[in-house]
Amino acid sequence: MLIDDLRSTFLFEKLSDEQLHALAELGTEIAFPAGETVFREGQPADFLWVLLDGELELTRHVGGQRIVVATLSRPGTYAGGIRAFAASGESSGYRATGETLRPSRFFQLASSDFGHLLDEWLPMAKHLLDGYVQTLEFIEVTVRERGHLISLGTLAAGLTHELNNPAAAARSATADMRAAVGRLLALVDWLATGELTPEQVRAVLQIQSEAVAHSAAVPRLSAIETGRQEEEIASWLEEHNVANPWDLAPTFVAAGLDLPWLETAAHALGDNNRSGAFNWVADTLLVTDLLDQIEDATARISRLVSVVKDYSYMDRSPEQEVDIHEGIEKTLVILGYKLREGVEVIRDYEDNLPRVFANGSELNQVWTNLIDNAIDAMDGHGQVRIRTRSDGQTVLVEIADQGPGIPPDLASRIFDPFFTTKEVGKGSGLGLDIVRRIVVDRHHGDVSFESTSDGTRFFVWLPLTAKP
Repeated sequence: MLIDDLRSTFLFEKLSDEQLHALAELGTEIAFPAGETVFREGQPADFLWVLLDGELELTRHVGGQRIVVATLSRPGTYAGGIRAFAASGESSGYRATGETLRPSRFFQLASSDFGHLLDEWLPMAKHLLDGYVQTLEFIEVTVRERGHLISLGTLAAGLTHELNNPAAAARSATADMRAAVGRLLALVDWLATGELTPEQVRAVLQIQSEAVAHSAAVPRLSAIETGRQEEEIASWLEEHNVANPWDLAPTFVAAGLDLPWLETAAHALGDNNRSGAFNWVADTLLVTDLLDQIEDATARISRLVSVVKDYSYMDRSPEQEVDIHEGIEKTLVILGYKLREGVEVIRDYEDNLPRVFANGSELNQVWTNLIDNAIDAMDGHGQVRIRTRSDGQTVLVEIADQGPGIPPDLASRIFDPFFTTKEVGKGSGLGLDIVRRIVVDRHHGDVSFESTSDGTRFFVWLPLTAKP
């Protein structure tokens, strides 16, 4: 029966009896009820499917929607089998999803066996098809590498901005500390060679210790109050013949030292030692503050390094259970330099959102592209809303902006490679293509959008568990 069915199709009608028998021995007849998915877009095309009887609808993800690209009902029409010419790569996947519209029968042939038969029966055709598919694979690889370079450029730009501030702060604090330590060394000489009694030395050290301890918990003052206190203290120091009064005053105010404290300290020190002691205390406070600044700056740099490591999932398995919220937050840190310009992030996270089995590094590329696009759409000013939900089988991530929206006549093309609505030089047209490939092709999820003149919302659905 199978041989008769194969012979009756336009695809195999010219094969000899020997070839039909060889074909039938390698393949299998498979029946599906109506509404059954035979193969799915993006999955490896391991089989050639030849329709023997029934009806098959082919749908494809285009412009954020599933559209019908073809309906197969003629016996002999076929789909798949591309892996007969491409052992790996995205070009070897099914180009569409096939679902039966009524009970249907198919002849299923492994792509590898299909390739062997072509090589044996039609070697020239096989070589031509091999070259054609290899060219397609080369184009796909080139596009993907370009997309990765663009994503890397976005990451590098973010890191440059984020690392520049703490690095500059640490460098400035180091230079100030060098000068302060130089003055402290000179004051140590004063302390060692001056005519100080043991009681006065103890008084100087006690005042120094009290000042450092007091500076650990100082309330923040307004700019007006800070200026007023600095002027009062500088005038007091000047009246009491303390060297560098206007340099010492800001340090004392920042440490929370007021006029009553100065009066008490001056009484304990005596007239001859007051200037050296107060300069000693001020430089000690300054060095302590500079050490805190350097510690804060290096801690920020260390945190950024940790964020990048987590963002890229370095030293981790490529696919694992991924915390969506953690990935989004790491992405926001990387893009922090763009958010500070006037973008407010509104988070609407579902509590205890389930983890998804996915490639965390690739998902972070998705969040980077969508959030970066949202910021650009608003020209760096407005609200980006990030919402997450789950339904027990999938996780939804919604990223919305307040931009002018996507023109309706361009909506169907925004997922196409190299298509962009941005100005020349501002967009590569690969960001949303990367999003679609990662979400749909790699993780068997879905991505779509809604756009009006008030803004655009992108929806990413991801299955909770891995799919074959």
